[in-house]
Amino acid sequence: MAQRLAGAASQYLRQHAHQLVDWFPYGDEAFEQARLRDVPVMLSIGYAACHWCHVMSHESFDDPQIAALLNENFVAIKVDREEHPLVDDTYMMATQALTGAGGWPMTIFALPDGRTVHAGTYYPKEPRGRTPGFSQVLQAVHEAWETKREGLEEQAAMLADHLAELGSRQSALLALDSREPAQSALATATERWILTTRAEGGFTPAPKFPPTWALKTLWHSIITRPDSSQEAFNAAATSLEAMFLGGLQDHVDGGFARYCVDENWSVPHFEKMLYDNAGLLSLAARSAVLASEVAAGTSGKAAERAQNLAQLARSSALGIIGFLHEELLIESGPHPAFAASLDADSARDGAQIEGAYYSYNREQITQATEQLRSRLAQGLVRFAPIAEDPQYFCFSLARMPEPGEQGAIDELASALRQLRSSRIRPVRDEKVVAGWNALAIEALCDAFMLLGEPRALELAERVAASLWATHWDEETRRLARVSFAGRPAPNNEGTLQDYAALALAFLALKQATGEAKWGQRASQLLLRAEDFVDPATGVPRDAIQVDARIAAQRSDVAAVSVLDDALPAAGALYAKALALRAMQGMAEGNYSKNHAAGLETARALSAHAVALASEAATQVATALEVQSIISAPVHYLALGSWDTAEAQRVRKLAWALGVNVHYAPELAGEAAGVRIQPCREELCQMPVEGFGKLMDLLQINDRAGGSGN
Repeated sequence: MAQRLAGAASQYLRQHAHQLVDWFPYGDEAFEQARLRDVPVMLSIGYAACHWCHVMSHESFDDPQIAALLNENFVAIKVDREEHPLVDDTYMMATQALTGAGGWPMTIFALPDGRTVHAGTYYPKEPRGRTPGFSQVLQAVHEAWETKREGLEEQAAMLADHLAELGSRQSALLALDSREPAQSALATATERWILTTRAEGGFTPAPKFPPTWALKTLWHSIITRPDSSQEAFNAAATSLEAMFLGGLQDHVDGGFARYCVDENWSVPHFEKMLYDNAGLLSLAARSAVLASEVAAGTSGKAAERAQNLAQLARSSALGIIGFLHEELLIESGPHPAFAASLDADSARDGAQIEGAYYSYNREQITQATEQLRSRLAQGLVRFAPIAEDPQYFCFSLARMPEPGEQGAIDELASALRQLRSSRIRPVRDEKVVAGWNALAIEALCDAFMLLGEPRALELAERVAASLWATHWDEETRRLARVSFAGRPAPNNEGTLQDYAALALAFLALKQATGEAKWGQRASQLLLRAEDFVDPATGVPRDAIQVDARIAAQRSDVAAVSVLDDALPAAGALYAKALALRAMQGMAEGNYSKNHAAGLETARALSAHAVALASEAATQVATALEVQSIISAPVHYLALGSWDTAEAQRVRKLAWALGVNVHYAPELAGEAAGVRIQPCREELCQMPVEGFGKLMDLLQINDRAGGSGN
């Protein structure tokens, strides 16, 4: 039994190989066993860093009696949601439809053809309040299978039809159109973000997830729409300060947790995911540069706030780079890449406790702070109590440090790091996910271009070369989604998100390094990505082909990711890659029919964002960014000088706004400042001189459509 999981690419699966449950990995064999044995399937879906997945595993799957119940009456399948995102998305839709909620671990009971008959999330071993014990659930499903089979079949058919309807609605969103200009839609979304920003930061109540993609897009509005720029900046700064100062960030070792459990961003859920840190690195690098520009264009308290945010964002970005290198980089083999995550749990006194590695009791806090009490100003640092772990606290900053206070903070972080040094570190999931690594590569290019961090580019190049060598098959021209120990997992082609994100990463590397090979590789990825677009409908599907179970659960309606979530929508990423490749072609003077067609496809694939800007601004933020880039008055710039301070300032601003730049020394002439020629598609304007003139060209003063209705 154990051998089925012991050699899996997924650490989550390997963590269950010791159990008496007769686990199968997801695949044909498991469902065929269920058909032959005439028993239902139990799918347990989770991931290695998931705290409650570990709890349910220890409580129930380690229990011999529960294992016997499962083995006798079910075929048990263990699924890593990160390895099989389409399986996870499909059964999450089913769980939410049946229960009104979702999460991990996810517990699915299905017919041998894959259609769900019952679903839930975490079940305790023994009944708890209104939640039944797991063995009770197993008995109830078994009895229904034996005595009410026809009813289960009917329920499964109804649910599959319901999911098909939901899927069709998702696809229909992409067909939405609007006559509103894209820039007006950005104004509409901006007003929505301003109005919904909470005093404590973020757009929603607890739990507090970082609205990374929305904040990235909001920066476009801050820089290009002067009529609302100060309001928009204040909204963005409120959320960014909460995220960069609070418990979401690990102020001791760098990097960010997945979310905070409380309203005030003080206590994180301690797992650290690669994709979150990649997105936040890109956001922090962008914020550092663009907040500095806001500071340069304002005065007084507004300028001070912007400059403080720029410094805070830069510090957070450097912390993430260090975290990626020190904590997530797998260097044990010939192909370095980033691991998927660090576990939320770690050991304390022989028990696995969420956040044990990161938290401190009162005695330890006193030990770390006693030499610094006279230098730690009132209200500067915060040790927030952890409700799930009484008598332990997590460290963050309660406010923006004043000049001269950073030294004491650094010393405190060093003391806390020393306390951690003797602890057992959280387990690392060394599964390599192509799309997540791609987001990290692109973010590292951002850090190099915006912050001037050469180690970021070096790291990006190393991981990109490794990912290409390991995940890309030159014979089949296919990208593997997952690898482990330098070997791609078989029969698991990347999703559209993997292809699009890696194409974007390679386009960023081409710009950052000037090496043509990255552009060529991006084009190979985008060529395969074309196959993900349904030729009949123009809808970008998450996968080209799906297995029979997923097809049955969705009544053959294709899975389509239209809205941003923890990751940007796959179709929006694909649109962004097509748009940026076209603009690189413009800047390089080789803009082709293929580039032009790609730009039109990008415009079509992101057009729904204009229609949805007032209703779902945060969910269409990446598509809205694509629309903003495509409809901007400037697509690329020619610069008459390259390395002067003003030229570098122009290049950073352009990079942050998705504007391509190339060096044209013939423009230099005798101008004292940098000469800039702005271009859009194949039409260039007369050159202008200086950064201020460029800002005038980029800005949009018309607020038409900004009311949100």
